Amino acid sequence: MGISSSKYMQIIENIHEELMTCELSENIGLHAGTSGIALFFAYYSRIILKKNNISPRVMEILEHNIECIDSGKHLHTICDGISGFGWLCEHLRKLGMLTKRDITFLDDLDPFLYKMMMIDIKQGNYDYLHGALGVGIYLLSRLDKKYVFLYLDDLLTELEKSAIECENGATKWISVLTHETGEKGYNISLSHGMSSIAAFFIRLYRLNYETNRVKKLLIKTITYILDQITYVEGNISYFPLFSKENSKSSFSRLGWCYGDLGIAHVLLQSAIILKNQEWRNIALQILHHNSNRRNLQENRIWSTGLCHGSSGIAYIYLNLYMYTLDRKFVKTSDFWINVTKNNIKYDCGILKFRVLDTDRFEKMRSSYTLLDGISGIGLSFLSHLKNDENDWSESLLLSLC
Repeated sequence: MGISSSKYMQIIENIHEELMTCELSENIGLHAGTSGIALFFAYYSRIILKKNNISPRVMEILEHNIECIDSGKHLHTICDGISGFGWLCEHLRKLGMLTKRDITFLDDLDPFLYKMMMIDIKQGNYDYLHGALGVGIYLLSRLDKKYVFLYLDDLLTELEKSAIECENGATKWISVLTHETGEKGYNISLSHGMSSIAAFFIRLYRLNYETNRVKKLLIKTITYILDQITYVEGNISYFPLFSKENSKSSFSRLGWCYGDLGIAHVLLQSAIILKNQEWRNIALQILHHNSNRRNLQENRIWSTGLCHGSSGIAYIYLNLYMYTLDRKFVKTSDFWINVTKNNIKYDCGILKFRVLDTDRFEKMRSSYTLLDGISGIGLSFLSHLKNDENDWSESLLLSLC
């Protein structure tokens, strides 16, 4: 890899030190809350300390999160709420850090999460980060509970009901594109759009759940996504921001949340699970094209976070390299992890990273979260340090098998 282990360690230890003393917020979610901080500490223990037990800091976060729930903090989403905390608990159980007995309290929370998931999906809010699909992804980790299959079937049924059939046999879903204005349309992104619906279908299919039904839905969804390719020679990106009918240009930024990387990654996942060589070739073609996008301003790389920043791009390409062993991907990962390294520094004793604000003025800021802050940046560096410790990728819907 492009940075020495000692340089990785310096950054990782700085992040660890910062997160050890940061104040815990009342947001207990996975992507924007305390659960993402705990995820970093779990992998720090496994990779750096070579220990597979719950550290005191993780235990403190778990207890804090439970206290928040007991005090009435009942937001349900995976990004900001209870299902994100639940996902963390189940992930720690998968890693062997917690037992089933440790997380029996989730049994009492599941009916509430199911209720909120169904409210969201019936209102057309399928959003992974802030709606029904995030709860659905959490429930996929709870299949040892028989009632979860009923919950998932209800979600799948509502997705079928709300699907809009296209003339070519493709399927699309409408959602809110801009919450400030209430504008609705068709969104193919991974963070908030139809690529996350496809990712949900992929995970159902991997579990051999309603395979014929799910396969049909997945094919129709991917067909619509492929129809949104706008690339012609000279274009920067393959996909627009939202969809052909709802985007003003063919351009989309480089990042996990919107644009080519997240969409092509889901396309590759679909190709693998359905053994579709054509889809695989298209996905790899898109990903290779994007590996040449290195201009930070042109590609709107304005931060170092996982969501739409350099550490996220670095991790996506590392993730792809681990599956394909394509040297182009590891070189791309090296480039972006170096960009990340060069945009992190201590400022007045606080670890900060470079961003551009809405007026495009460069500044430094701090954040502790998984999606936009140093927890996620730290996980990206940890995975570059030890490539085979990357099960946390599922928090971003990036697992390839």
